[in-house]
Amino acid sequence: MDLSPPVVIRKKRHSPLMRWRIERATSRAMAKETAYRREFDAFRQSLQGTLSSTDGSTVLLAACNELYYWEFARTFLRSIEAIGSPERFHLHLCEPSPEALADIEALASSLSTVELTFTYDDGAFAKLPAYPTIYYAAVRFLVAPLILSATRSSVLCLDVDGIARAPVSPAFEAIAGEEDVRLIKRPGEKSVRRVLASALAIRPSEAGIRFADRLGRAIAAILSMHPRYHVDQIAIVRIVEAMEAKGELSTAQMPLSFADHEFGEDSAIWTAKSWQRKNSEAFVHAKGAVNGAFDNS
Repeated sequence: MDLSPPVVIRKKRHSPLMRWRIERATSRAMAKETAYRREFDAFRQSLQGTLSSTDGSTVLLAACNELYYWEFARTFLRSIEAIGSPERFHLHLCEPSPEALADIEALASSLSTVELTFTYDDGAFAKLPAYPTIYYAAVRFLVAPLILSATRSSVLCLDVDGIARAPVSPAFEAIAGEEDVRLIKRPGEKSVRRVLASALAIRPSEAGIRFADRLGRAIAAILSMHPRYHVDQIAIVRIVEAMEAKGELSTAQMPLSFADHEFGEDSAIWTAKSWQRKNSEAFVHAKGAVNGAFDNS
C-alpha cells in the first residue's frame, strides 16, 4: 500500500519542444479518427472492474491513487450518500492495493443512494510521465469516453478531493442545456490556464462524443511522450478551441459552485485544490463531520 505524499512538480511548464509535440498530437487527434487509437486502446484494454452500462441520469466521474482514495474519495462518496439524492458515480483507481479494492467493494455494497461503479489499472500508465501525478490528473479524461459509449449519458468529470454540499447531478441537470461541453473557462488567463479542469461535463451528443474521443486519444498519446508537467488542461484547451473555431462544438460556462475552492455555503461541491485548502479549518471540519457521521452509524 503506497500512501506516500504526492511529488511536487517544481517546473510548472512544458518545454518549447514538448509544447510543439502536444500541439501536433492534438492536431492529429482532431484530423484523423484513427490517430493514436492504438495508444488509447492499450489503456482501455488494461482496465479491470466494471463500467455502468445503462443510460439515465448524469454519471459523476473521478479518479485517484491509493493515497487520495483513503484521504478524499471515500469522504466524497460518503458526502454524496449523506445528502440522500440518487446519484451515479464512477471512480477509477490507479494501482490500488488489495485493501483498497476490498474497501471500495464493501463501500459500493453499503451505499443506498449512490450507484457506485469502479475500474482500476495496474499502475503501468502512471509510469509513462515523469511524475505519476500527471497521469492521476489526466486519467478521468481517458475513462470519460468509455462511460459515454457505455451509457449514452452525460458525464461530469470532477476532482476527487471534494465534498458534496447539495445534490450534484440535479444541480447540474438544472443548468444543463443543449451545449456539448460545459467547462470552467477563465478568459483572463493565459495559455493552459484558460480552462480549469476541476469540473467538466460532456453530453452524449455527436459532437460531445467526438470531443471526448479526441481528448482521450490525444492524452493517451501525450502521456507516451513522457511529459514532465500536466497534460490534461492543455489538451482540453487546444481541442475545445480548435473545435469551436470550426463550429464543431458548442460550450457553456460551468458555475464555480461545482468546484468551489472558497467553500461557499451555497455551492454544490467544495473542492480543495491545494494542500493549504485541504488542511484548512473549514475543509477539515466538513470532512470530519461527514466521516464522523458514518463511523458512528
